[in-house]
Amino acid sequence: MRETVELSGPTLHSQAANALKALSRFAVWAIDVGFDLDREVVLVPEVVERYRVTGMRELAPTSRSTEISRLRRVARAVTRRAPWPAPGAGGSRQGLSPPYTEAQIAGYWEAALCQNGPFRVQAMTATLALTAGVGARPGELFAVTAADVIEVDGVVAVVLGPESAGRVVPVRASWVDRLERVATGAGAGPLVASHRAGADQAAALLASFEYPAGLPRLTVARLRSTWLTGVLSDCGVAEIFAAAGIVSGKSFSDLVPYLAVPQVGSLGWRRLTGGS
Repeated sequence: MRETVELSGPTLHSQAANALKALSRFAVWAIDVGFDLDREVVLVPEVVERYRVTGMRELAPTSRSTEISRLRRVARAVTRRAPWPAPGAGGSRQGLSPPYTEAQIAGYWEAALCQNGPFRVQAMTATLALTAGVGARPGELFAVTAADVIEVDGVVAVVLGPESAGRVVPVRASWVDRLERVATGAGAGPLVASHRAGADQAAALLASFEYPAGLPRLTVARLRSTWLTGVLSDCGVAEIFAAAGIVSGKSFSDLVPYLAVPQVGSLGWRRLTGGS
């Protein structure tokens, strides 16, 4: 950690001491969560934001803001591949893609069953089940195997993400049967197999599918939005907005540190299935 602080180029002794304190606290959290303490793995925007939301509950809001600023300054200085915006760039948030309608999803499922050959049928049906049914990200699609499809007290769920930062996501009730079928069809391999590689692997796979007239080419972003819209509806978010008299949830993350720690198998977790 001292080496990391030195690499960040502090100009004052107090600046170095404060950075070391912030980095030490962050490292303890990262180890507890299961991250490898590689600068290019943990000092990235997504992990630092996760720490801000879930790992700083004991700190006052002003202390959290100060410590995160120090972490971001160090991380920006010592990483080479992490997508940190330049100082002062602001890093404006990119809006979420619109969800697909129920009719469109039904059309895509029918199209998936009509793909040319069993490999493409498996790939497209599994992609739909893991995104619209579980909310998988592009980089997570190709790592899920049948062994990652589990049951938690009778609820079918999928383990997503790397072992160090994975999450257990309950399958939407309307997708359980379809997901279990594609898991069986995959055998011992990944549910979504692809001969392609690289950052655009998911986009390239979706572009290779055949679509009927009237249905645009699938994107993982819109499929994830479809899953997320269903989850938010079942959790009564529209009613919360109406009751609170607000129209935007951009600042909700500021309140996450004050919420109970999410628990796999809890009543709130089960509500994500959308079942009764």
